[in-house]
Amino acid sequence: MLNMKTQTAITLAGSRAKLARLLGVSRPAVTQYKEILPPKRIKRLRELHPEWFTDEASAEEIDLQPAEVLPI
Repeated sequence: MLNMKTQTAITLAGSRAKLARLLGVSRPAVTQYKEILPPKRIKRLRELHPEWFTDEASAEEIDLQPAEVLPI
């Protein structure tokens, strides 16, 4: 199962309140989620909005590091 950052889910839903309504939980519950959504909530979002999940990680979920250029 793919993970989803809580902030990504909030952005896709439009707000914390809208994400809470989608998941059938209170807005304070969404506020208490850690960086990654709980597996039960991810499963529910995958059922409701499969288009929000892809096999490839989005650029915002990848920790990019600057490349080190070495002389030849």
